[in-house]
Parts: sequence; C-alpha cells; structure tokens
Amino acid sequence: MTRGALVVALLAVAVAALGLAAAGDGDGDARAASVTWATPPRLVTPSALPSDAVLYGEVRNDGLRAVTLGSAAVRVLDARGRRLPAVARFLQAYAPGAAGRTVTLAPGRTAPLTVAWHGPGARRIVLGPLTLAVPH
Repeated sequence: MTRGALVVALLAVAVAALGLAAAGDGDGDARAASVTWATPPRLVTPSALPSDAVLYGEVRNDGLRAVTLGSAAVRVLDARGRRLPAVARFLQAYAPGAAGRTVTLAPGRTAPLTVAWHGPGARRIVLGPLTLAVPH
C-alpha cells in the first residue's frame, strides 16, 4: 500500500469512527476510572513510512468501577497537544468494521488495544477522560 493510500485509509476510518464515548459507569465520576498499560506496549514505525506508527499492548482497569471505552473517542496527541489522525481498536491487531470498537472493563480486567496514527511526535493517547503515555 502506498503512503498516500495508507493516509487516506487511516483518515477514512477515523472519520467513520468519530463519536466514541469513554465513560465510567455513567455517574460522571472519572476519578473512579483509571486505565493503565498492563504490560509495556510495543511501538512499530515502518521504515518506509517514518511518520506512521502502530502501538499495541494491553490495557488494565485499575479503577474502582467498570469503565466502557470506545475506539471512536481515542485521540493521539503530540507534545503540543495537537491531534494526529488516528484509528484504534480493542483488538490485538487492526481490523476494519465493527470488531473491537468498544470494550467494558471491570476493575482489574484487561483488554488488547491497537492504535495507528500518522504524524510525528505522538506523546499520549486520550481515551475520553483517561490518558495513556506513548513510549519512545
């Protein structure tokens, strides 16, 4: 796939996925939710596409209540807080369609997360009120 085709595909999926909600159990208490990397995630940057990256790993709910996460609400931000075009799925690998768009994690439970983006300098992944660091 050419770089242009990859960018168009990523943007098309991102536009189609807009509207995700990441929330706790509905009471608005974001402090009760805490999602962390369960194990160190892996970052892959194709040598032919140095501005593109894929990050995959496993997230864990370290909070006190169940949390529902949606892939459409996932944002990737650079060091200045600018949003990078990105797509995410709660799967061990990216798959188009409805698979992996939402996940509900009870306290202590884990789920896979795969995020792909275009653009340099990604620093954090925002899941609604929750944030995960991007390793370097």
